[in-house]
Formats: sequence, structure tokens, C-alpha cells
Amino acid sequence: MKNFNFYMPTQIRFGKGRINELKEIIPSYGKKCLIVSRPFNGSLKKLYEKINKILEDIGVSTFVYDGIVPNPTIDGVNEGVKIASENNIDFVLGVGGGSVMDSAKLIAFLKNKDSKINWNEVTKKYNNPFKISEKPKDAVPFIAISTTSGSGSHCTQAAVVSDLEKKEKITVFHSGLFPSVAIVDPELMLTVPSKVSSATGFDVFAHAFESYLGNLTSPLTEKMSFEAINLVFEYLPKVINDPENINYRSKMAWADTLAGMCLSNGGADLPHPLGEIIGGICPRISHGETLAIVYPEFLNYKENISPQKFSLIEKETGLEKIGQSLTLKINTLLKEINLYDSFNYSNISSNEIKLISNHPLLDILQPENSSEIKNIMNNSLK
Repeated sequence: MKNFNFYMPTQIRFGKGRINELKEIIPSYGKKCLIVSRPFNGSLKKLYEKINKILEDIGVSTFVYDGIVPNPTIDGVNEGVKIASENNIDFVLGVGGGSVMDSAKLIAFLKNKDSKINWNEVTKKYNNPFKISEKPKDAVPFIAISTTSGSGSHCTQAAVVSDLEKKEKITVFHSGLFPSVAIVDPELMLTVPSKVSSATGFDVFAHAFESYLGNLTSPLTEKMSFEAINLVFEYLPKVINDPENINYRSKMAWADTLAGMCLSNGGADLPHPLGEIIGGICPRISHGETLAIVYPEFLNYKENISPQKFSLIEKETGLEKIGQSLTLKINTLLKEINLYDSFNYSNISSNEIKLISNHPLLDILQPENSSEIKNIMNNSLK
């Protein structure tokens, strides 16, 4: 049996109604809280009001930064750090999907007395996803309340933000980016629009699948990947057709959590960096949609070099019994959740295609396979 590592320091509170446990969790983290979210007057207004009331009732002062946008930016994190530092907050509470989670965890992690961030230094210093080390001295705890089933950010040590000036995405890794506590309450996900459920749900699949394809798997993460993949295959199409079904939402929330832990311990494969290239140049396209753009071509490439792993997934998911290939199943899933034609409705311009196709990362990801990687990207953009 091979050696392996598994690290998951986050306390996960999973299930219906767990949001109400905030009043028990918060007191040990301090008296001054920064809530990071999407606009307070948006679709989650009632949830934000409920959280505010809980914090108010237990005597916690709250400050709010609700300027997070999809595909969050370094400017947004800079602003959040400024608010956190100027008000000397004790902890950060992130309420939302992956964009909020990534922003909130960076704000908590990078808080400093000068309210300034040297992003070049950050990307150079915090680039190892599997190193366990101390946080920066001014960092504060982060509590995650997830409202979508997709990013897995509530149980990973990574955060992704966009540099709009450079038209690229930046990924920061550090063990200190794991939340202290994550509340996963499926009741908070019942109003997520179908389009968002599709994109975030496919990201769940990608985390479970890609982490299994790598060489950092363990007996634990393999079992978790198989379960998450099975859950997505069965319940993601059901969520799209019946979004207010709490059982379906619970299954996807569990798949998201499993896949996030797999990702944090096993890493991702080519679709994630390729998708981030597209997202960096076209920030209007969601992360899940960028994955959907590259996945069909990636599958054609990967099934030829990892046939054993594809076969094992086919066995574990029951596809082997019905004679269906994994590649066909994944492409069928993309069609069922309306993501298979993501490239066609993303309206990527010819200039954007040129920038994507010539991105320097395509030569750096796997230098020995750069021609194949470029083919995957170029064929995806046709």
C-alpha cells in the first residue's frame, strides 16, 4: 500500500438548519466581525438579515463588505483587507458561493496593519498547495457559510482571484486558507438559479474526477471521489429539474464537500488551469462554463492516456454493466445540464480566442505535452 497524506483541519457542520448554530460558534472567535458577501440587497437578503440578527443578539459588532463579484478580483480583496484592517476585526464570515469564499478567505488571511497587499510577493510565497505552515502574523480566522454546491472552497486551501489588468487568474495556496468552521446548510441553496446550479454542480464533478486522475490519491480520496461522481451523475440533473427539492440539494451539497476534500488533497488536472486561462481573459464566463468548454476535448485526450482509471470509474459508477463509456456519460451530463454548448453561447470574440490560444501558460503547464495541450484548447475554441 502506497504512502499518502490527508489534511482537513476545517470543522464541517453539515445539514438542514445548521445556520442556526452560528450563535454557538461565533463567541469563541471574537467581538468584531467582517461579513463578506454579494450585494446585501440581492437574492440572499433574508439570509443576510438573519445572520446580522444572530450576531447582534450575541453582542458581536458587524462590518460589511458586499462588493464581491463573480470571478472575484484582486481589487475586491484589497478593499476587503482595507475594511478589515481599519476596523481591527477579529474574524471574517463569508456568506455565499465560491467567489465569496475565495475572497473572504484571502481577506482573512492577508489582513495586515498597513492595509496593503504585494500580490507579486503573495503569488510567489504562497504557491504550494500541500505545504502546512503558519499563517501571516496578522491573519484572522475565517468562517464559511456556503450557499451553492460547487466550488468546494469551504474545505480547500486555495483561493482564486482575477487580475483584470493582466487578464489572468491568480491562485493562492496555503494551509491557513482552510476555514476554521464551514456551515453547509442545504436549505440555503434552494433558491439558487438553474444556470448557477449547472455551472457549480459541474465544478463538483470536475474536482472529484480530476483529483482522482492525478498521482496524489489515497484509498480515502478514491472512495470519496467515486461517491461524489456517483452523486453528481444522479442528482445534478434532478436539481436542475426540481431545484426546491431539499433531498436533491442535500445530496449535491454532500458531493461538493467530498469533492472539495479530494481536490485539497489530490489537486486538479488540465481543465482547471485551461478554464482559468479562459476566465482570466473572459471574466464574464463562469468557472463551471469554462470547464464545460474544454472538457469534451480533454476527455478525448485523457481517455487514451489513463484508460485504467477511466475503466475503474466506469466500474464504480455502474457504467460498465450497461456498456456505456465514461466519456459518453460525461458529455451526456453536460447536455442534460445545458452546458455542452457553453462555447457557442459564451460569445468569445476572435481577439479573445487569439489571446487565449497564445497564452504563455499553455507552454508552461506541462512543457513535454505543450503541443497536446494547445490542441485541446484550440479545438475547444472551434
